[in-house]
Amino acid sequence: MSKHLCLLIVLTLLSHARPHDGAKDKPQASFPKQQANGGSVEQKAIEAKGTLEPEEVIDVGAQVAGMVQKLGTDPGDSKKTIDYGTRVEEGTILAQLDSSAFQARVEQAKAQLRLSQAKLKLDEAQLAHAERERARKAVEKQEISREQYDAALANVGVAKARLEVGKAEVDKALALLKEAEINLGYTTIRSPVAGVILDRRVNVGHTVAGALNAPSLFLITKDIKRLQVWVSVNEADIAQIKPGQRARFTVSAFPMDVFTGKVTQVRLNAGMVQNVVTYTVVVETDNPGGKLLPYLTANVRFLTDHP
Repeated sequence: MSKHLCLLIVLTLLSHARPHDGAKDKPQASFPKQQANGGSVEQKAIEAKGTLEPEEVIDVGAQVAGMVQKLGTDPGDSKKTIDYGTRVEEGTILAQLDSSAFQARVEQAKAQLRLSQAKLKLDEAQLAHAERERARKAVEKQEISREQYDAALANVGVAKARLEVGKAEVDKALALLKEAEINLGYTTIRSPVAGVILDRRVNVGHTVAGALNAPSLFLITKDIKRLQVWVSVNEADIAQIKPGQRARFTVSAFPMDVFTGKVTQVRLNAGMVQNVVTYTVVVETDNPGGKLLPYLTANVRFLTDHP
């Protein structure tokens, strides 16, 4: 083998053994960086305590005084009387007061009305008589004195005045009868709305007072499927609470459950307890199954980063 041929073989082998330097300059594939879309992180939450309240509570009292004779019948079970938790309709009888005195006043007002009506008929007859006397005196004017004719005219005027008084007395008697019948109707205490009895504060035999000093006899809520949480929020945190803000809360009765709601109102009438100013924040929540009960204590967290 010649010298030149050996050199050619060595160069060929070396060329196949060298790495390809151009690979360093070849661009590498790049992949776009994507940020994980796992939702925003709650950075801060305000914690406070509150009480579950029905959305609307009606306080039913008595408009007249009397003794409770009996309680109304449960609309859902005729064998039961109105009690805690009873569902009632508008107009359902809740209680019946002793009505004997009020019934007597109705009868008295009816008698007074009949008396006034009879007197009115007498006044009408007297006016008719006075009118006939005046007419007769007018015919006999040439034969009677001036004083007699003037007296006939005066009698007509007096009869007309008495008739007007009689009409007024009839109107007054009608008004007194109407008032007596209204008060008689008040002895039957009815539910003003459809709802659920939250509290019953009377028993058979209790004597209740009417008018402005009337005590509360029944508390009725329209619907317990919607509740409110009245939360006392410290003045240092109240600026971060806005209507529409989300809130979560728990109650001791169901410690493993977390309930949600939404802020609907920030009340301006602040209160002070031990020199700490607090504001009442109202959070509305759904209670479709009636699981939550009114007046439970709620531990509330306002999510400030989630309006």
